[in-house]
Parts: sequence; structure tokens; C-alpha cells
Amino acid sequence: MIHRRNFGFDNEEPSAVLSVGDRAFGAELAREDPKSRVVLSRAWALKRQAWERVVDAAANNVLLTGRVISASKKGLVVDVGVRGFVPASHLELSTVTDMSPYLDQTLELKILEVDPRREKLVLSRRSLLLKAQRKEMQELLSSLRPGEIRTGRVSSLADYGAFVDLGGVSGLVHISELSWHRIGKPSEVVSVGDTVEVKVLDVKPKKKRVSLSIRQVTPDPLESIEVGSVITGPVTRLVDFGAFVAVGEFEGLVHLSELAEYRVSTPEEIVAPGDEVGVKILSVDTKRRRIELSIRRAAEYGG
Repeated sequence: MIHRRNFGFDNEEPSAVLSVGDRAFGAELAREDPKSRVVLSRAWALKRQAWERVVDAAANNVLLTGRVISASKKGLVVDVGVRGFVPASHLELSTVTDMSPYLDQTLELKILEVDPRREKLVLSRRSLLLKAQRKEMQELLSSLRPGEIRTGRVSSLADYGAFVDLGGVSGLVHISELSWHRIGKPSEVVSVGDTVEVKVLDVKPKKKRVSLSIRQVTPDPLESIEVGSVITGPVTRLVDFGAFVAVGEFEGLVHLSELAEYRVSTPEEIVAPGDEVGVKILSVDTKRRRIELSIRRAAEYGG
């Protein structure tokens, strides 16, 4: 005799599961009831079998699949043959505040803790997502090649540069690689959330480090400055060895020897900050980011 209350977990109708002549099973509850029948519990036997499968799955690191049957702020209750609990902190890679969308969903889960005696089963989905994320990151790292151009999103800023997410891998654009011009902080060039094109400079898969450049995606403005040309610009600052003059968005140095035809002791003898002066481009060093200028030679051309 298997009483209906001991037939299954979900109060299913016995006739919907078994027919006359089918083989059935159950755990023995009593050897004899008032009608001299052996009393069995199919539900108890099903539960024992389910726990045995769960313990075996834990021992062999096998994943479980279950349906979410209830949700609360603390986490989810999932039916995997027995009831298991997924803590909120083990649901996603980011914090989840609303659990209701997960109701009735079927999830693949990893066993964190199992104790059949206490009927305790703790499961995790986050560990699987982390594993998938690590695999995706490794594949992306392996696919990156120095010199190629990629599109990414600025994920964070630091004093020394900006981090760009390339779709699972974060690379660093050092502050010196953000712009062809000298800048004081990364926020002068980019903001968090910006979509940017970057050039891959270096990849170290084992260390999970990627070096990127934003400035090298665009032409170097210094290359457009024509050596030998004469231009006009303001004096930006004075130093002991000469004066700096604005050349577009850059600064070029007029050495003391190039300020005038005669010997000059200090730049103040010839110019002051703010003066508009004509200068001749003597040289442009793109590697050292230096421009050499001359006021005295510009004068020869009527500058």
C-alpha cells in the first residue's frame, strides 16, 4: 500500500504516473497495517534516490540542472530532484536585487555544499559564469595581435591612464598614449563609457596584461609640420636657455642662439610671454616630441 500522501513530491495523481500492472517501488514504512498490508513510501524512496544522485554528482564534479520554484531577497530555491538553495551572491557576476525574473527558469548549477542528513544543498551559478568569463578572456587574449586596431569602451580612469574594455579583456592606455599632446590627467581626453578605437601595443596572456594606444590610431600632428616653413605664434614661456613658442597645439623651443643675430644673455632681452613672433621650423623630432625653432632665421625671410 502506497498512500497518496506518500506517493510523490508534488501531490501528483497516482493514476497519472502508474497503471495496473506497472512495477512500482517504495521505502518500507510498516510491515503490516490494520488490513495486513505492507505500507510503502514512494516519495521517501524518490528523495533518497535523488540525494544519492546529488552526492554522486558532487563527488564527480557534475553540474545539476533545475527549475526555480521560489525566490526571495536571500536567493532562489531550485528543484534538482531535491530542493537546493542558490544564494543571491552566487547568482550572477554582478549584484542582483530583483529575483522574481528567475521564477520558473531552468538553470545550470554547480554544487557548493551537500549534506543529505540535514537535507542541505547549496548551489552556485556565479562560479560557472566566472569559468566561462575566464575562458572567454583567455580566447580573446590569444586572439589579440600587436599592431591591430580594436574598438572598446572606457571602463575606468586612473592617474596613470585609462582602462578600455575590449569585450571581456581590459587593456591599459597609459597617459602618454592617450594623446599626441601633453596632458595632465586622462579625463582631459576620455570619459568612462566612451567608445574608442585603440591600437594594440603589447599582449602578455600569462599576466593578462594588454597595452593599448589611442593616440597611435590617428596621424601624428607633428608629421604635418613642415621643416623650413615660417609661421607666427605666441611666446608661451621663458627658460634660461631660450623661449618656447606655440606651434599649433605644440610648443617649440627657440634656443638663446636662435633669438637674435647677436649674442643674447637672457631671452627677456628679446621677447616676453604673449609676444607674437615669427619663427622658422628648424627640425621636428617625432620620437623625442621636440620642435626646434629660430626667430633670427625667420627674420631673414621677412618673418
